[in-house]
Amino acid sequence: MPATLELSLNERRLVELIFKNRGVARIELAQLSGMTGATVTRLIASLLDVGLITEEPDRSGAQGQPRRLLQLQARRFFAAGVTFSVTRMEVVVIDLSGSIVATRSVEVQTGRPEEVAEAAQAAVDEMLTELSILKSDLLGIGVSVPGNFGTALNLLKAHPFFPAFEDGRAIEAFQEAFDVPCYVENDGTAAALGEYVFASENVVDDPLFFIHIGHGVGGGAVIDGKPYGGAHGNACLPGVLYPYDHPRPSGQDLLANLKKAGFHLRDFEDMGAMPPAARSTVIEWITRAGAQLRQTVRVATAFFDPARIVVGGRLPGDLNKRLVETILSEPIEGPSRGLPTAPVSVSRLGIRAGAVGAGCVPFFRAFFTGAVANGGSAYLNGRRPVPRTPAP
Repeated sequence: MPATLELSLNERRLVELIFKNRGVARIELAQLSGMTGATVTRLIASLLDVGLITEEPDRSGAQGQPRRLLQLQARRFFAAGVTFSVTRMEVVVIDLSGSIVATRSVEVQTGRPEEVAEAAQAAVDEMLTELSILKSDLLGIGVSVPGNFGTALNLLKAHPFFPAFEDGRAIEAFQEAFDVPCYVENDGTAAALGEYVFASENVVDDPLFFIHIGHGVGGGAVIDGKPYGGAHGNACLPGVLYPYDHPRPSGQDLLANLKKAGFHLRDFEDMGAMPPAARSTVIEWITRAGAQLRQTVRVATAFFDPARIVVGGRLPGDLNKRLVETILSEPIEGPSRGLPTAPVSVSRLGIRAGAVGAGCVPFFRAFFTGAVANGGSAYLNGRRPVPRTPAP
């Protein structure tokens, strides 16, 4: 088991700012956080001791004494992410920069969640061994699942295409199989979190709403620096706008249209090798799906007033880009008089959004303020319940 890394609330504030501002000086941290310079200096010293951050001179500026910039020590800690298609699961190890340092594609041949979880654990262990990463430096495993959560604790209602998770044991099976902390999240929320932490160019992209095109039409949101899940973890589901007995802007709908046209693809992985003859079917689907998704953009703007709406998911990056171009090809009526719709852009994580988003969940739990409650928190005022992991 890895030693638990416990940060105070103020340490989390600084680490979160360093995540979101790549290369930042102490004086800027004080301004952004509202802390005094002395407090920032004291907290930065402890973060340097644990090896979580580094401080290097900025040699890109003018002559004279260079500023010293703080940034994350990308290879100090790692996390694993697990995401699924119908026939396979992708298991990745990412570092603190969001870079994938190792990946495995594992065929799913069983309907038992315990066996799926054990296969994922084996893939993670193999990658850690190959990379010579200590298990104590793995902060946890995030599992991104295509499904919803029930009102009962740990009850997962999976997409019909994923029988291995259509079982009340699914979440428990994953949490018991791994020997590090395991966090299970739906795929839309995980993708939104990954985009917010690792891909947002602008620190003010909050709230951020993510339209996740997978087998269904999912979504996720980050509001005030933390994922918004609602009462049971099922918020942000734009698929409700598109009835199942009608054409939908979903990945499964695209696969069905391709099959009807004579192109039999098992899953999204096969889309990268589609024959040129399939192009007209894809273009027709994008034209229709993009027009449909304008409704999601309008409704998401009305409900959340997001700073940005991101489109991504399981489709190849070029298809997501063309979807966004189609969405923006015509004016979208604002949600109310005088109100424009939110800006829309394609995911910068591309097809990695699911895996990186899943791996981002353990980092969020370990380092971000949104993962702890402010009221009565044991993390407040610099208190730490247990000793932290020493720097190697």
